[in-house]
Amino acid sequence: MKFKSNFKVIAPATIANLGCGLDALGLALESPGDEVFVKPSNKTGIHISSILNNKTKIPLETDKNAAGVSAKLVLEHLKTNFDLDPKAGLDLGLNKKVAVGHGLGSSTASAVAGAFAVNEAFGCHLTKRDLIPFIMKGEELAKGQLRVNSLLPSLLGGIILTRDHQALDFHRLPLVKGLQMVVIYAQKQVLDKTQLRNNLTSKTDVANAIQQSANLGAFVQALYTSNLDLLSSTLTDHIAEKHWSALIPFFKELKATALNNGALGCGLAGAGPGVFALCKNSLEAEKVAKAMELIYTSNNIENTVIRSKIDHEGVRLA
Repeated sequence: MKFKSNFKVIAPATIANLGCGLDALGLALESPGDEVFVKPSNKTGIHISSILNNKTKIPLETDKNAAGVSAKLVLEHLKTNFDLDPKAGLDLGLNKKVAVGHGLGSSTASAVAGAFAVNEAFGCHLTKRDLIPFIMKGEELAKGQLRVNSLLPSLLGGIILTRDHQALDFHRLPLVKGLQMVVIYAQKQVLDKTQLRNNLTSKTDVANAIQQSANLGAFVQALYTSNLDLLSSTLTDHIAEKHWSALIPFFKELKATALNNGALGCGLAGAGPGVFALCKNSLEAEKVAKAMELIYTSNNIENTVIRSKIDHEGVRLA
């Protein structure tokens, strides 16, 4: 079997939900992205040799690492179903450029990069879609859940609508030219995502459910028609934001500032604590980013601001 080593892959960060699409929408950012470096190993199986930027002490043990789990499962599948040496092994080095715990799909990016790297190393026998079940296992380790609306854009790029997570019924949506995303987060705040899920009430009132579904439908229509006014009107979360936003410092001020400076919409990046603002072009994004950053810096909150185009490709060779 063809073998390739000494290469690097990058899997983009993502923003899930996008206001109107709780557990249904996801978008890939052009930057940042997690990187995996691939080298041959004289030991059987997958081995994580190093993790750069490992600020949250992600373990090196393969079975306790999202990238390691997905990579291991792909390698086992290739050994079982293709002409691959049972003793084959790889050494993976991870560069965690996607910050952990800030709503940017950090564990997702690692799992996607790990699975893609192994497939690339041994001849690309699997399509990106074939890799999804293996990546889901890595995600399950990190998050304890099997939602794929972050996984899919990191793997495939663009904006993805997921209709059914179990059936993997998903659809790539068209991109409006020029859109840029701004994300800001307080560096020292990491939220317990399990607790956030528990904070969602089991019942949503009918009026909010109707408005949320109407906005999601209009969001899709806006992308197909490049209607920015319609797109702007859809980027509101009527279900989760009221439960989660109170945990984000100065969320109301960030949102008002983004909208007042021309953002099409503003809301939680995933479950937070990151806050996103979707902008119509790079000039608007720069203006919005500076205004949002000022909210935090003027209140002595250490923060990170990201400005990024929407990624079109998903995980790839770097």
